Amino acid sequence: MVHKLITLPMFPLNIVLIPGETKVLHIFEDRYRELVADCVMNQANFGIPYIKGDQLADHGIEVSISKIIQEHADGEMDIEIKAIQPFKILKYTSVLKPKLYGAAYIEEYEGDTTSNRYKLFRSFKKLIKASKNKEIPVETLTNVSVYKVAHLLDLTNDEKLQLIAFGTIKEKEDFLIAKIKLYMHMLKLEKELKNNFRLN
Repeated sequence: MVHKLITLPMFPLNIVLIPGETKVLHIFEDRYRELVADCVMNQANFGIPYIKGDQLADHGIEVSISKIIQEHADGEMDIEIKAIQPFKILKYTSVLKPKLYGAAYIEEYEGDTTSNRYKLFRSFKKLIKASKNKEIPVETLTNVSVYKVAHLLDLTNDEKLQLIAFGTIKEKEDFLIAKIKLYMHMLKLEKELKNNFRLN
């Protein structure tokens, strides 16, 4: 896994995205309107570090602007972004003068996140079958990114943050396998409760 050190403009938000996810943002603050305008003009990306309350996390996700959906008369806009890859913040500046927005010196994790361990996908297939989720074609779930599995598991922001903070594929896989085992246990308890209810 290659580590790259760069500086990125920052847009702290109370969300965590994983690579491949897309999201629509409504941009209304002057500093972030300036950030978006600069990124569009320079064909540059920006970072979204996770902020919870007043606490800024050490990790976040680099995103690209897929498209400007709508520009409003008052200068506000709606944009679609796509998550690219995780990063760790080494140094954060809340305002990068003369700009209104902040920036961070970051360490990015570049590398192939395709899992070669059958254990993760075997566990995930079991979960899909146990939950009777027919919307996910089980036969396609071989040799895919750990982030695809994570996306299908519908993790919380805090869980996503834990996932992107791991530095190795094995750590990410082990984390997801543990989550799958927990979901399987919950499904088993739910099934037992339903059966007991019918018997009584």
